[in-house]
Amino acid sequence: MLTILQNTFLDAFVNLFADSGAIMLVICGLMALLWFFYEGVRRGWVKPKGEEWERDKVSRTLKVMIGLGIILGVITLLTGIVTMVMNIRPSIAYENNYGAHFDWLTSIALIVMGIAMFLKPLEDLPLAALIGLAAGASAALLVALILPANFIEAANGYVNMKWILFGLFAIIATIVGVAIKFWLSSIEAISKFISWPPMALITAAFCLVQGFLVWIGGHTLILIG
Repeated sequence: MLTILQNTFLDAFVNLFADSGAIMLVICGLMALLWFFYEGVRRGWVKPKGEEWERDKVSRTLKVMIGLGIILGVITLLTGIVTMVMNIRPSIAYENNYGAHFDWLTSIALIVMGIAMFLKPLEDLPLAALIGLAAGASAALLVALILPANFIEAANGYVNMKWILFGLFAIIATIVGVAIKFWLSSIEAISKFISWPPMALITAAFCLVQGFLVWIGGHTLILIG
């Protein structure tokens, strides 16, 4: 039953997203334009007409739309991976010109944009710290549940188990938080670089040109492989 559900979900995902990689890349280009306008408004490079409260409203609206990019980022990332793993062509026009196989440039662009869209709304959140706290709390809770009651009672005669659990929580939270921060730093740097206004325009132009070229014309900017 589980296998049937997995295959059904995969088939539905392929039909909805992975079978239209070029269209997904066009959507990525539109999201990059949102990055440009949001960062431009936030930095004062782009100034919407109207009073200050209207500019703030524009900024908040763009921020909400970028926040929804978390979901789009996951879908885009999975689309890029699935197209490569399952060798799915990005468009019918591309298949007519090059055959029924994936396009390296489109798939890689989808993976990079998917990661960037997922991380962009999380830039202002202490993500590593939150993951570390969750890991520390989970470890302390798991130990508290696993240890036999008589062992805890005997240990309390020497040291309060609450302090031991708190120490375990602090150690695990710190180790995991530092490790995650180290791992995310390079990925977050890529996301910030792509969403920097000048780079966001270049990214949007690439995604839109490559996406429409593959979707409508069936060609790719760079044929790899």
